Amino acid sequence: MNCYNYHIKTAHTFESVRRPHYLDWSNYPSPFKVYKGIKKFSLLPFKGPLQETLDVLYRLCGSGAEDVLSFGELSDLAFAMNGISRVENFHGEEFYFRTVPSAGALYPFELYFFVKEVEGIPDGLYHYQPIDHSLELLVEKDFFELLQTALCAEIPGNVVAVITSIYARSAWKYRTRAYRYCLLDAGHMASNGVVFLRSVGLGGCVVSKFKDDKLNQLLGVDGENEFALAAVLIDRPALFWGDDFIVTYPYPPFEPVVRKPIYNAEIVNTHLVGNLDSCEFYREYPDSDGVYPEVNSLPLKDALLRRRSKRKFTGERLDFERFKYLLESSLNCFPADWGFPQTSFYLQVKNVEGVADGIYAVGDGELYPVMKGDFSREVAYLCLAQGFIARANVNVIFTFDFSGKGCRDYRGALMEAGALGELLYLAAESLGLGVCGIGAFYDFDLKRFLSLPEFEYPVYVVSVGIVK
Repeated sequence: MNCYNYHIKTAHTFESVRRPHYLDWSNYPSPFKVYKGIKKFSLLPFKGPLQETLDVLYRLCGSGAEDVLSFGELSDLAFAMNGISRVENFHGEEFYFRTVPSAGALYPFELYFFVKEVEGIPDGLYHYQPIDHSLELLVEKDFFELLQTALCAEIPGNVVAVITSIYARSAWKYRTRAYRYCLLDAGHMASNGVVFLRSVGLGGCVVSKFKDDKLNQLLGVDGENEFALAAVLIDRPALFWGDDFIVTYPYPPFEPVVRKPIYNAEIVNTHLVGNLDSCEFYREYPDSDGVYPEVNSLPLKDALLRRRSKRKFTGERLDFERFKYLLESSLNCFPADWGFPQTSFYLQVKNVEGVADGIYAVGDGELYPVMKGDFSREVAYLCLAQGFIARANVNVIFTFDFSGKGCRDYRGALMEAGALGELLYLAAESLGLGVCGIGAFYDFDLKRFLSLPEFEYPVYVVSVGIVK
């Protein structure tokens, strides 16, 4: 199944969302991957960056120092990407909410670190365990030469973060459409990684093109039930060609995340179609050095800790300054190798000072009117009639044009939508606004509403506005 067919097959319609679907609560997936018989290294408590959030976001694609991470910075990076920011009790069950959003709070991802010459811990491959904020040593070895071959990248610095997906967690609820959410969530996590690295003066970038089988082998994952989606590097790498290798290291066993296996052949086949087995591709990272406005916003540490989905929009008038800073800091650039921008952006605007209500296309930092008028109720209906969406000041709609694009582009597009969505979360939080990401909508109807070309479809919606 190619990715266009997958996207069409998993589209929501008025009829499809009303078909009976029962959740098997006896098979509720564990949000934590638990390895057996491993050595743990406790990380330092989250200290967090004190730089103002928008100062970091505006400079996200600027140049940075090629340096190394300390143990304390590695601790903060792990927490920023996948830490537990709060714990809540629902009907006697504890739910652990993370620093990144996830559809249904199912967190279908894992975070690994390849580490070299970090004080206090051996070189090797580590799994980040958010439940106790620790690194779990899976294999003690200097992996960097092999990792360069797998990533097709000359690795700067001493730490590489790798994001994988365990799609079964999301498929438990969302079935075949879950692969979309896995990609969006990987983008959310990658975004926090890059933002943190920029806050400590490093370049920070995402690598999404690599030899899938080789990277999965280095991680000790099977490439089907769990597979690598992206790596976060300290700086932008040059292309690297290395000799082939075979992995023979013993990896520790782990407990399954579900009691009864959840295997979705359509998700697995769609993912495998996008796999790469060579370094015959082109990487291009966007640059954005320039003069940036001085804007008062929350420290990044606070934005990361406070970030959560908020739906109690009031519909009150949003001042133009916050509207401008929100969009400029979130949609202008992202340092990833998938070729920014892979997605297009549309805005549905309501009750914003100095901006007429309507639908706008975004391009080159400008707004281009598409339709005039208040379309808040229409957009809310198209997002499965979720009423809070109609009260948002801005609904950002991300779309992807499949024309001439392959499955690796599709991965990049959805990860980009997730990454920019997370920037919107952080920017809005730092400006005193609320945000909620929306992955469920009537795909065909929203496409028609926006009058998109034949092969262009919506992939994500993010609502932003004044909240109670």
